Amino acid sequence: MQIRKMIGLFMALMLLAGCGRNIENTASLNTETEVETQTDQTASISTGPSVTITGFSAETDEAYDAFVIVGENHVTVIDTGLDENGEELVSLMKEQGISKVDNLIITHFDKDHVGGADHVINAFDIGTIYTTYKSKDSDQIDNYLAALSSKGLTETLVTDEISFEMDGVSYDIYPPQSTAYEKDPSNNSSLVIMVSCGDNNMLFAGDAEKLRISELLEMEDIQAEILKVPHHGRYEKNMAALVEKVSPEYAIITSGTIEPEDAEVMQILEAAGVTTYLNREGNITITMSSDNISITQ
Repeated sequence: MQIRKMIGLFMALMLLAGCGRNIENTASLNTETEVETQTDQTASISTGPSVTITGFSAETDEAYDAFVIVGENHVTVIDTGLDENGEELVSLMKEQGISKVDNLIITHFDKDHVGGADHVINAFDIGTIYTTYKSKDSDQIDNYLAALSSKGLTETLVTDEISFEMDGVSYDIYPPQSTAYEKDPSNNSSLVIMVSCGDNNMLFAGDAEKLRISELLEMEDIQAEILKVPHHGRYEKNMAALVEKVSPEYAIITSGTIEPEDAEVMQILEAAGVTTYLNREGNITITMSSDNISITQ
C-alpha cells in the first residue's frame, strides 16, 4: 500500500508539471495567434500602395523642414533641415534601413531647408534631385553644390509641373509662377509637392508666403487630407483661404520654440476642424495608403 501511495503521488506531481508546461505553451501559442490576427486585420484595412512619411524633429529651437518618405521600393526626401541637424537626419534615415534616396526635393534654398542636404548627399546614393531656382547665396548652398560636384550629380530645375509615380505612389511637383517676386523671393520660389496614394493626399507647401499662396489658390485641385502648413505656420492674410481650398483633416506645422507658429494660424485650423501636429514636439510618423491614414507622434 505504501508503494502504491508513493507511485500515486509521483504520478500526480508529473501531471502537474506537465500542466505547467502546457499553460506556457498555450500562452505562447495564443500570442502568436494574436500577432497573426493583428497582421491580417492590418492587411484588410490597408490595400494597394502605401508610404510612411516621417516629419523629422531634431533638438533645436529653430524652425526647419525635413521629411523622409519611404515607399515599398523607393525613398523620397523633401528638404533636409539645418546644417547642424544633418548628421542626426542621416542617422534617422540609416535606422530606417535606407541606403539610397531615389528623389531628393529641395523646395527652396533657405538654410532651414537646404542646410542638411550635403550630409544626405554624402551619406547615400542619390537618384534625381529636384530644385527650384536660387535667389540667394549662402554657405549652406555652397556646401550643397560642393557635395553635388563631389558625387558627379546635377540638379533638375523644375520650371514646369512634373509628375511621376513610384510603387503606385504619385508625386506632382508644382513650380513657382514667377522668377522675380517683389517680396520674399526665396520663400515664394518654393516648390509645392502633392504626394498621393489612391484617394489620399498630402500637400507640402514649402515656405509659400502671400504671393505664392495666391498662385496655389488659382489651381484647380489642391485638396488634400494632410497639409504641411507653409512657412512654419506664419500667418498670411490668405491663409484661411488656403486652408479652405485644401480642406485638410490633418495639418503638420514645422515650427521651433524660438520661432513658434502664429496663434492666428492655429485658430484658423481649429475653426476648420483640423487636427494639428507640431514637429517641435517630436518626430511625426504618417502612414498613408489608398484607403487609410494614421498619424503618430
